[in-house]
Amino acid sequence: MDIDQKQKEQALQKAKELMAEGETQRAHVRLSRQLEEFELGNSKVLLHDEFVGNISQLIIEASHDGPPGRAENLVEGLGKYACGEEAAFRERAVMALSLCSGLLSADENYQLLEKVTFILAHWLKVETAYYPVCETVCRQLQQNGLRMLDEGRWQQFDSLLDILFQIQSGVLEKGNVIRGLVARTLDALAADHILEELTLVFLKGQGGRQVLAEKILAHLGRRSVIFLLEKLLLSQKKEERLHLIKLIPEAGKVAVPVLKEYLSKDLPWYGVRNIVLLIAVMGDSSLIPLLLPSLKNVDIRVQQQVIDCINDLGGVDKKKYLLSALSLVDDELKPPLVVQLGQLGCSAECAEVLLDLLADREAIAANVREDLLGQLCIALRLAPKQRTVILLRQLVAEREKQGRSGRDSVSLIARRTLQILEPQLQPVAKQGVDKEVDVSFASDSEAEQRARLNLRDLETQIQQLLKAEKIKEVTALITEHALHAAKEKDFVTAEILRDRMLAVNPNALIEVIRVSEVIEEEKSSAISSHHLSLWSELYDFLDSDSFTALYHCQRFQEYKAEEVIVRQGDINSTLYFINAGMVGLTCRQGQKEIFLKRMKPGDIVGVGPFFDVSVWTVTLTAMSAVKVQILEREDFLKLLLQYPGLETRLSDFCRRSDKIPELLKMSGENRREDVRHSAQQIIVNSLLDGQDNPSQQRFKGQVEDLSLGGLSLMIRLSKKENARLLLGRRIMSSLPMGTDAVLECKGEIIGVSLQDYMDKDYRVHVRFDQPMGADDLKNLLLQWHK
Repeated sequence: MDIDQKQKEQALQKAKELMAEGETQRAHVRLSRQLEEFELGNSKVLLHDEFVGNISQLIIEASHDGPPGRAENLVEGLGKYACGEEAAFRERAVMALSLCSGLLSADENYQLLEKVTFILAHWLKVETAYYPVCETVCRQLQQNGLRMLDEGRWQQFDSLLDILFQIQSGVLEKGNVIRGLVARTLDALAADHILEELTLVFLKGQGGRQVLAEKILAHLGRRSVIFLLEKLLLSQKKEERLHLIKLIPEAGKVAVPVLKEYLSKDLPWYGVRNIVLLIAVMGDSSLIPLLLPSLKNVDIRVQQQVIDCINDLGGVDKKKYLLSALSLVDDELKPPLVVQLGQLGCSAECAEVLLDLLADREAIAANVREDLLGQLCIALRLAPKQRTVILLRQLVAEREKQGRSGRDSVSLIARRTLQILEPQLQPVAKQGVDKEVDVSFASDSEAEQRARLNLRDLETQIQQLLKAEKIKEVTALITEHALHAAKEKDFVTAEILRDRMLAVNPNALIEVIRVSEVIEEEKSSAISSHHLSLWSELYDFLDSDSFTALYHCQRFQEYKAEEVIVRQGDINSTLYFINAGMVGLTCRQGQKEIFLKRMKPGDIVGVGPFFDVSVWTVTLTAMSAVKVQILEREDFLKLLLQYPGLETRLSDFCRRSDKIPELLKMSGENRREDVRHSAQQIIVNSLLDGQDNPSQQRFKGQVEDLSLGGLSLMIRLSKKENARLLLGRRIMSSLPMGTDAVLECKGEIIGVSLQDYMDKDYRVHVRFDQPMGADDLKNLLLQWHK
């Protein structure tokens, strides 16, 4: 019985072995058939688990014993489906390739493995969905990438890295999971020994190898940035630091969190400065807020570097950042900051910051107080506010009380600024008999506020109609009130209502055009016939639209008999149109007051200071009750945006009847009384600070003529309004006398005139504080004419 049982078990085992062998043979037949179908282009075999699980082994066998090229063809076939359009085939093909990558690595078939690696990298580049196999693929790319680096095959690795970098940096759009996997892959690739070798080649190598090292370091992600930044912070060689400062920003956005983290650390001043330099090189203005806390750094070199970065990257927010800096940095850095803010235009917010600084002047460091006060006084010339005038008067009075006699440079600059601002703050004239004085214009901000206040009840009606969706009725209501306001010469209200109508009903173009036409007609009729008769020549010289716009841009002013309108030496870019009364023109010559001419209605005064850049060379005094229209330069510039050719036409008209230069010549008065000698010499000039010392603002110019008491020179400026900022500035001119000797002459800029419109050349007129000696003048002219 036992023998029979044993025979049965052996027979059963033999049957199982025969069945298994049969199944293996059948499986081999099926795989062979599926492989043939795959090679013939039947992609459906990828849906069979048996085929996907075994094709990697078939590829290994083909690489050993199969026909030449068969293994490569099978890999390429899988690659085609991995990057194809069918999602189901893509996932199955990538699974097969990933299995193949593992077997090829174990088989040490690196040539075919590299082909599989780049197919997997390309799949990762084009794939839009996430599959579980992604994590395995990234790990395999990491392993094969490290092998390439260890073998020194940087060119091949760079091609792989380029795809990973594009995914990590966002150039290729991927989901957060894939980007996270790629970021971890880059971290693993950035091994310390690899970074050390790459950095050494980058800093010491040359040729193509060095270029490759630079590119790989820039693309290896966060760990590479940290490694390079640590290298930068520890480096004692300037050339090395410069190379690293250029390289790190090439890593792109991945560097930003690292730089932010390091800025929060307790770094030495040079470490912070180097990070500021890095952000400047990155060229992204959105990163500036990261640097603002460094404005509080105790080291002035760091503060200066942040300011330089703001100047390089600030863009539209530059003024805002510089204003922030002004309240944080060391006093020594504030004078040039104030100059920059003045050049950017002194807005209301900027003016208040500058005025606060002026009001707290005793807290300014003594070594820069004079310079800073002088620059504040100049920058505030663009801030016509009562507070400005009050603080400047206090400053002048304070310095006189200190026994400075009001002749120090700060007092001189403050007085000049007062001369510029006070005329702008004179009260608007009282109502006269002419109806045009009662007309309100859109440039009047107070009138606009009053108009909006008066429209509150109408706005309530408009809102009620809009809630009821009665667009037609609300359009008719606004049109009616706009037309009524225009006919009542209330152009502010009319224009507000016209804009409101377009906002509530963009299709009401016919109504908007109708209201606009009525506004323009009423504006023209607002100008009295007497005014048109008085200024008929100007009306004929300009077109009617320009004349009307010019009229609306002016303000009316009245002066009593013997009241001074403008004084000789004032800096006041204003054009006066005399409507009624008589105005006397006088000038000083030494201690004498010389009468030049009596100006009558229809005359225009102020051509030079308005169109050129110069101080007033005459004094205007009302000889009787006088009515004038005043055209401010700032308002005129706004008008030119709508009428760009108006300045040329108005200037031509005014200069035809401007007799002041001729009258001054006849009277013998000249801003430079000494004989002028022609000269051609390049010299260096320095603007003086509040302590009357040369500042860092230097410029070259070519002397055109020279006298005992002054000179004129040609300089190049980007725009005319910058020339106005020079007017009244203190200056020191360095006049070369040969053999390295230099004669330094201090003086004041009293005029800046445009000489060449195309090249933006300006002639600057300087009056010396003290006349030079006759011998010095002779020696200079002899030296310069050699």
